[in-house]
Amino acid sequence: MMEIFEPWNLSVLDVENLRLHYARTLRDWLAQFENARDEVEAMFDERFVRMWRLYLAGSTAAFTTGSLQLFQILFAPGESNAVPMTRAGIYRD
Repeated sequence: MMEIFEPWNLSVLDVENLRLHYARTLRDWLAQFENARDEVEAMFDERFVRMWRLYLAGSTAAFTTGSLQLFQILFAPGESNAVPMTRAGIYRD
């Protein structure tokens, strides 16, 4: 990635792996999907319901086990120092 950033004088300020956050999001999406299952099936069909359930559950498992990764990269112009020293202000307990 640095081959992309360096020619433009961009510095990587932070890299965070969001895979566990995304696994949690997918679990929530699956729960909401299951709550609306009958409505979804009426709009589409049983095959769609099974495929979408498999996608959500499989993706949840892959992010949970580390088979899939999701990185957020913060970059800025090389002279920029406008970044917090920690992520403490972002996340609550």
